[in-house]
Amino acid sequence: MKVALTANITEEQIYKEFIRLGMEQLIAQDLSKRYYHNELTYRDLENLEKQFGLKFENLDFKIDTVKNELNTKIDNVEKNLQKDISNLDAKIDSVEKNLDAKIDSVEKNLDAKIDSVEKNLDAKIDSVEKNLNTKIDNLSQDIKQNLDEKLEIFGKFLSEKMETNNQLLSEKLKVSNRIITIAAIVVIPIAISILVPYVVSLIGSYLN
Repeated sequence: MKVALTANITEEQIYKEFIRLGMEQLIAQDLSKRYYHNELTYRDLENLEKQFGLKFENLDFKIDTVKNELNTKIDNVEKNLQKDISNLDAKIDSVEKNLDAKIDSVEKNLDAKIDSVEKNLDAKIDSVEKNLNTKIDNLSQDIKQNLDEKLEIFGKFLSEKMETNNQLLSEKLKVSNRIITIAAIVVIPIAISILVPYVVSLIGSYLN
């Protein structure tokens, strides 16, 4: 039985296709030549079927082998990936712990620096307050001293003024007393000399 030839297919293309499918070179040359010239028999077809069946079985076996190897590799990759993920998680946890520790350390250092600054500021405020109080006390003392001195000077001046006024008043009193004494010495005898005749006249008229 002869097989009909497909148009536009060369003998070389048939040969290469047989080789690609895993056929031996001599058999491929013979079958491609007879196939090209439509000289294939049932026996040739049986041989082709037998050879390709074996090739397909070998191919299935190879595919299964490759599939198993691929699954094994995938399992290994998955295990390695899980291991890497676990290692990564561990590293992340370690980094997180280190970061937390550093943050705590920075926070403690910052708190310590803030406390130190606050203490220094309080000390400076206390020092400024003490200095200010000292200056205020000194100023108060100076003002009090100046006021006491001025009051003392004014008191002395007032005392001197009062003493001077007292002396002037005393002198005026002395003059007044002298005037009164002089007046008494001069005026009383004159008044007596004027009043005596009048009194005697009144007494005489009363007796008569």
